[in-house]
Amino acid sequence: MKNKKFLVDSLLNIISAALPLLILQLVSYPLIAKALGGEEYGLIITLISVFTVVSFPLGNVLNNIRLLKDNEYKEKNEEGDFNPLLVGSSFVSILLIIAISFYIDSSLTLLDYLLLSLITVASIWKEYLVVTFRLVLNYKGILLNNIYMSVGYLIGSIIFLYFESWQIIYFTGLLFSLIYIFRHTSLHKEKFKLSALYKDTASKGVLLYIANLLKNVLSYADKLILLPLLGPVSVAIYYSSTILGKIISMMINPVNSVILSYLVKVDNISLKKVIRMFSISCVLGAVGYLATVWISPYFLGFFYNDWAKESLELVYITTATAIISVLSTVVQPFNLRFNKISWQIYMSGLHLVVYVSAAYYFYKIGGLKGFTFGVLVAAVFKLIMQLSVFMLNYRRSKTVKSSKGG
Repeated sequence: MKNKKFLVDSLLNIISAALPLLILQLVSYPLIAKALGGEEYGLIITLISVFTVVSFPLGNVLNNIRLLKDNEYKEKNEEGDFNPLLVGSSFVSILLIIAISFYIDSSLTLLDYLLLSLITVASIWKEYLVVTFRLVLNYKGILLNNIYMSVGYLIGSIIFLYFESWQIIYFTGLLFSLIYIFRHTSLHKEKFKLSALYKDTASKGVLLYIANLLKNVLSYADKLILLPLLGPVSVAIYYSSTILGKIISMMINPVNSVILSYLVKVDNISLKKVIRMFSISCVLGAVGYLATVWISPYFLGFFYNDWAKESLELVYITTATAIISVLSTVVQPFNLRFNKISWQIYMSGLHLVVYVSAAYYFYKIGGLKGFTFGVLVAAVFKLIMQLSVFMLNYRRSKTVKSSKGG
């Protein structure tokens, strides 16, 4: 890796991820909370979690598989597969979002289902097509794309004030993003056919999708579990306590996509470099934790004053969970690149079992605060597991080598 370019690309990707996130967390979500109140806001946050869980894994999997296999397609002069997989993923997402949303809130209207389906599909297309910039390490393009999306979120937030439909915010942001991407990519113009590589691509895609789905279910399971246990107001209180921690973590997480983009260009990497990267992440995480705890009283008092007191009681725990989760995702690109993809399913499945068990056990002991501590326990377990799998593979090979297996 060229250190200077890697650092510049990481910085660009951090800024890229931060812009739309800050607009949503500091503008859009407070507007929704203020306009609709705690109970309705908690329900909406749960629906947003469903939309994210359904859409992000499908698009992100196609993005990562394209990144990992692009050279193979070029070497064998093959084309196709990805657009059929993209269309198929879109149909699957529509069915999932309608079924899960109906289970959560049966009072949703036909327009609600239509808008949820539209933003889910738009998110899948955006997540996949943005790989066009990652393939050539063009992180300036990703930054410009996210600037467009941020502007879309701002315009959507203004429209929300008149129609009070939160889906409009997401749809406008994703629409602006896709307009920019379509101007700079030809991936959607590839032949709609299956190539000789389809079977391997699809099978690896399914494995990675299952792993990513489990990962994303876990990322948003807190809201999905809390809603039936304690109701929408508790979801609002809990989510508000996690916002700053999520902002810090999501500003560090983009480094991981840069790491994977660079890792596909190399066949091995020294343990010393991995340790250095992880150590830097630990330092950044510690600084982020202290900053979040310090800022939280002012942030929550200003944006979510109605339930700020209750949220502040959880901030110390939820922020620690967010930072530890970041450290896990720093290790993940190395496991994804240099271990079999099937490892992702094993780790995600085991993490799911620990997550549900710990969260429910501590919820029975301490209610909302106990639940929050259980989520922290699961995050610590996941970090230990990611590090253990990486080190086991390293000790076996002595030098980390790319795994060709699925």
